[in-house]
Amino acid sequence: MSAHAARLARLFTPAYARRINAQIVFPTESVVVKPRELESALSRPLHVAVYEPDRSAEYLAATLSYAIIKGHPFQYGNKRTAFFLANEYLRAMGMPGLADGGKVGSVYKSVVEIAQRHIDVASRTW
Repeated sequence: MSAHAARLARLFTPAYARRINAQIVFPTESVVVKPRELESALSRPLHVAVYEPDRSAEYLAATLSYAIIKGHPFQYGNKRTAFFLANEYLRAMGMPGLADGGKVGSVYKSVVEIAQRHIDVASRTW
């Protein structure tokens, strides 16, 4: 898993995350208010993979998503950006995304439930 995490760390850059956030919050301007938090969030899956090599791809995607939600690096669209990046992280690992082709992957119960978990993390109720 750590070999894939190192490769994905080169793909999931702050510039990539900013482009994703810009598309998500359009027509509002994408603003990074905490650039170090963004860099930290994007490197978290790699750190976990190095120190805990037995962790699953789902766990690594969750650490990325959690770090973006909690770090709040963007002015707008943090939860949506976190959800999208976690989805793309799983797909880059060769797994079904959180919602591929309108169908929910077998690992995930429903997209609504996953989105609700993102909201719960952000509001500190989960």
